[in-house]
Amino acid sequence: MAKVFGVFKTIRNNWKKSVFFTTVLSYGANFANEKYETHMFMSQCCRTVSAYGDMPLSVDKKPKKVTVILNPAANKRNSKSDFEKYCAPLLYLAGYSVTVLTTEREGGARSLVENLIGETDALIVAGGDGTLSEVVTGLLRRLKGDTSLTEHLPIGILPLGRTNNVARQLLQPQDDNHVHFLTNATMAIINEVNSAHPVVKIENLESPNPEKCVYALNSIEWGALREAKVTRDQYWYFGKLRNFAAFVFGNQFLQYTVDADLEYSPPCSGCSNCYKKLTTVINKSSSLFSWISWVFSFKRNSGGTDYSKINNPECSNYSKVPIRTFNVNINLDVKQTPVLRINVGPENISYSEFVKEGYLKFRDENSKIPNSVIEAKDVTVTPHIDDEIKWLSIDNEDYEVKPMKLSLLPNAVYLFKPDNSISQNQSQNKSDQESSLSLDKFRNHIGLKQFV
Repeated sequence: MAKVFGVFKTIRNNWKKSVFFTTVLSYGANFANEKYETHMFMSQCCRTVSAYGDMPLSVDKKPKKVTVILNPAANKRNSKSDFEKYCAPLLYLAGYSVTVLTTEREGGARSLVENLIGETDALIVAGGDGTLSEVVTGLLRRLKGDTSLTEHLPIGILPLGRTNNVARQLLQPQDDNHVHFLTNATMAIINEVNSAHPVVKIENLESPNPEKCVYALNSIEWGALREAKVTRDQYWYFGKLRNFAAFVFGNQFLQYTVDADLEYSPPCSGCSNCYKKLTTVINKSSSLFSWISWVFSFKRNSGGTDYSKINNPECSNYSKVPIRTFNVNINLDVKQTPVLRINVGPENISYSEFVKEGYLKFRDENSKIPNSVIEAKDVTVTPHIDDEIKWLSIDNEDYEVKPMKLSLLPNAVYLFKPDNSISQNQSQNKSDQESSLSLDKFRNHIGLKQFV
């Protein structure tokens, strides 16, 4: 008993050291436990996925070939190690022939896809929203080089970037565990089921090369919130609070004003006016893939409907409105009839509202500031800028503000998705589906709830 009292006395007399070592031991134990759980989780995943690779191939079938576009600079240069630890083992065990192409500069992913040589059954984007946008842009810019590659080449997303909004929309993770998110995304690819997804075609109206468009899958942002967000790395010494610090110390951005004219057309699910645009594109386009993309888009949307006989007078009516606001955000809203959702904020906000808005933004919560919302199919943005250079973000990549036209392409690309988001038509396209494990079977087999 005396020894026990002696221990308590020692702790009391040296309470600072005791608190320090207790904290270190607690952190170490938690870290070791997390590593152990991750190791056991990945071991179980690998054992189960090996069932895919063990399946015998028929005489006329070859191993699947996938091309991975890896951005090693994504997520503070952690993307490569995360890919090699959590994603690559599952792909190899599933029997895939994997080719990894690494980007070396900004815009490198776009160039790699534009100049892609050789056969591949799918593209896999190992990065964030910016890398995904570059890959889609490179894919849709391909002209007559290899139309079999661009006609129906599915894209898989491995959420290895700082921002992974598109992957979150597709995969809908049920927890914040990064490893679960990555393995879930990899399993969506291994199950080989995909569905069509809309993109936003962004044309620079002042560009001498109109065919060099940019394609986005998430959002276009211009204004004070965007300006503050891009400065967050300057506050690295705040650690995880640097996102919030960018708004706390960003009061100078309260004077930022977005001044432009918007001309937009209302959403349309298909009509004779859209059909006329289709025939015009087919007749005038020098790109074989441009009209192939439009034809397949209409066929997938129509379900046998003859749009040339549907009259929608509102489709060709364009409205023009001036905007003057502290921030404008144009989001691709994916639903039965995809639309461009334009969120226009007030002209001025207070400092406290600005900080609160930044806090909500990085927690992926809805804005508390009343916004004017416009839904559109096509949008032309004409900024009022003198000689001052301003910037906006397209899927979190920086571009100079120019007059631009945004066009909604309903079914431009195919993205891998989990089983619960696959339509009946897409599941029929998978010829060997009866012999493969579904994601639900995989989840039930290993008894884990993290997969959706």
